[in-house]
Amino acid sequence: MSQNNQHNELLYELFGALCNETITAEQHQQLEEILATDVDAREKYFNYLDLHLNLERLHDEQPEAEFEFQPHVKPATQAQSLPEHVWKTSQVLLLMSALICVTLIVSVVALNQPQGPSSEISQADPVVEDVPVAKVTQTAAVRFAEGAPFLKVGSPIKTDQEYAISAGQLQLIFANGAEVILTGPAVFESKDGEHLAVRYGACSVYAPDGAEGFTVETPLSNVVDYGTRFSVNVSEAGNTDVQVIEGETDVQPVKLDPNCDVTPKRLTRGMAQRLTTNNGLVVDEIPFDQDQYVSQLPDRIVTYTTTKGPGKRAQDLKCVTVQRGGKQYQYEVEDLIGIELTHYTGKSFLTRNDGIDPGNDGDPQTLRRHLLDQDTCLLTGVVNPGGATKPLTTAPVMNPIEDPNQPNTPGMAVRFLKPIVNDAGPDIVLFDLQVIVHNTTGDAFYVTPLPFSSKLKTHKIEQFDIDLASPEAQLLEKFWLHIFNQSPQEKQNHTDAIHSLSELETATGNGGNWHVVGAKALAVGIDLSDLGVPAGETVDGIFLQDALDNHDIVDPVFIAGFPPLKHTTDK
Repeated sequence: MSQNNQHNELLYELFGALCNETITAEQHQQLEEILATDVDAREKYFNYLDLHLNLERLHDEQPEAEFEFQPHVKPATQAQSLPEHVWKTSQVLLLMSALICVTLIVSVVALNQPQGPSSEISQADPVVEDVPVAKVTQTAAVRFAEGAPFLKVGSPIKTDQEYAISAGQLQLIFANGAEVILTGPAVFESKDGEHLAVRYGACSVYAPDGAEGFTVETPLSNVVDYGTRFSVNVSEAGNTDVQVIEGETDVQPVKLDPNCDVTPKRLTRGMAQRLTTNNGLVVDEIPFDQDQYVSQLPDRIVTYTTTKGPGKRAQDLKCVTVQRGGKQYQYEVEDLIGIELTHYTGKSFLTRNDGIDPGNDGDPQTLRRHLLDQDTCLLTGVVNPGGATKPLTTAPVMNPIEDPNQPNTPGMAVRFLKPIVNDAGPDIVLFDLQVIVHNTTGDAFYVTPLPFSSKLKTHKIEQFDIDLASPEAQLLEKFWLHIFNQSPQEKQNHTDAIHSLSELETATGNGGNWHVVGAKALAVGIDLSDLGVPAGETVDGIFLQDALDNHDIVDPVFIAGFPPLKHTTDK
């Protein structure tokens, strides 16, 4: 049996177990990992769910005396997030779906088996590949609507396939060169390589030379480009606003009835129009609003690449792609500016799956702080730092050994091996290990520039650029969590077990536990401008505190600075 046949058999076995509610935890994780990385498997998955839905519809047409069940349907919202509930079917439906599943598997296997000399082989029809009309080139804080196809950078846009995002932004590039940025919530589909249908939401279009004639279809109009930049905003009722930033477009109203006398109109730079329905189609001129046009996605951490561990999951950081000043730059990890951990109060640290604690390995050259400041591993770090509910307004206290008369400030501090320049866009990148059942947007934290002064300020980060729901977030290999022993008073007051850097290296803990719940690596860019640092000036380090807004605490596993832009190469 070929590997492809085995893979298909495994897929349908997992699909059947999921829909029949017999799936085990291991099978559930296996299916989740396959769907997160295999586009073809996701398509088979949605087709399989459609098959079950059709069976349910067939069942609904039968007399109640023959079938007594109530379908409970909640399709997958993303490739990485499986449905919490599956359909409960009668024995008849289970038998039917099992027979269909077996038939599909047998058919796939039979088609791929080598034919003997005496076999009659008919000439198969040539397979016509579904050529994508566009591709996803960027995403930013995107969220996919329930049941919608999951898209990431590089994903193809297929014809006559409806896509829906509930938040965030997607950038598409069509085969003719037209660039489109969709802002959620939005529902759209592509008719061909020169035609985008926007059912709901906002899109901004740039059609360079060669892309003339690109059309955005809305419920009330067709907006035809003639080498321009324009925006289209469609309400849930189908009402459409068109704003022309430069160049020309033709707005062709849809004839809602044969007596409609509204004619097409060519809009030029600085013109705007609204189409609504009010006892027929109504077209009005509206004030021009240039802010409706989105020229680019925000500066942010775009994506990252890693090595893969034994479980084929992310392990060590290799490179980071970041947008700075509207342009993307790719940095190899060795080109980033490293750090030194200079202060820590907190509760725990992370090690690789070998569970080795640097504080107990007998090697004086290995320290626990090096889990953060001397490796590129996204599984290791000095985590769960202390925090505060309000931002710092004075310089933090950071004695190597805590003075009882002047307690250290809860949190952690790092010093960069070179000063970090406040340049365009993000200047620092921070990776956080986030367990998959925790806050989707990441754990909020405060960041303060060091050295601190009254001219600078503390900034609160509440949303990661790459968070748990991001298509760019990668699943991590398993790791060990080491928790420091707390005194009864510390437990009662929910305070830190470690109060200084020296305690970090000498304190005893629980010996470590293998963390069985999956986690992903989140990433966020820190712009020094948000900390009050003037453009072109530098900082030596940063001070981090958890925002203490819930029971989960930020887990920094990698922090580094970006070199000044003059030393980088445009991607």
